[in-house]
Amino acid sequence: MAWEKRFSLPKFMIYCILLLVFVIMAYPFFYVLSLAIMPYDEYVKQAVHAFPSGFTTLYFEQILQDGRLVHAFQISIAKTLVGTVLNVLITIMAGYALSRPQLKYGRLLTALFIIPIFVNGGLIPAYLNIRGLGLLNTFWALILPGLVSPFLLIITRTFFMEYPQELIESAIIDGATQLGVFLRVIVPTSTPIIATLAMLYGVGHWNDYFWPSIVVQADLHPASVILQNMVNNRQVLQGIGQGMQLASQSYIAAIAALLIIPVLVIYPFLQRYVVKGILLGSVKG
Repeated sequence: MAWEKRFSLPKFMIYCILLLVFVIMAYPFFYVLSLAIMPYDEYVKQAVHAFPSGFTTLYFEQILQDGRLVHAFQISIAKTLVGTVLNVLITIMAGYALSRPQLKYGRLLTALFIIPIFVNGGLIPAYLNIRGLGLLNTFWALILPGLVSPFLLIITRTFFMEYPQELIESAIIDGATQLGVFLRVIVPTSTPIIATLAMLYGVGHWNDYFWPSIVVQADLHPASVILQNMVNNRQVLQGIGQGMQLASQSYIAAIAALLIIPVLVIYPFLQRYVVKGILLGSVKG
């Protein structure tokens, strides 16, 4: 029967496994969000909460009243917006240039970009470069060191190598310059790879905490660094019996929730472009 073919035992087992994986992956996010809206009195009543007990916006109100955290979130937003725009712009320009067969030494340049994927110069040389360029303790120190991801650049290059050459040749015949072809033909018709780069770069900027904690002072720390410092301080002081002096776990969860929610809201709208962009940019031939 038709329904037996549609709901066969192997498919049912696959769906059950996928559902189990989804629950395991999604529950930590759900728990953090639940903790952020749960009154602290309800939280301390029992060790484990499957679902939130009660509702409050107290912790989010406290965050809005904390000038340091508001400033940190402003830094996070500015870092993500400015960094993502520059990342995407430079990556698609470099990827398109490397995909052109007429580019002199194109293969050599591509090889030079592949090397950093496997060999990293290390933290200390990167720090010394930033200091030598005079970017230490500046906003640009949060953006310029990671301006181009070699991995994403190779994906972008492969995407443009598969681009229909007829469109480019037609524009050139009509008198368009290389810059005109890029701006009027390539960019408007490359939504999958642009959305892929924007999503991956944006999430990277939004969640980045290690590099900003090294190259800038506290007044330029994004919210992710503030959250990491709170968690580390809580663990250290709890280890020596002074945990009561710290912010409550619910307050920390509220900060984490504000960092999680934007990604959860934006990603579903870009997910289909991300998958398509990575597939198109990872397969040649």
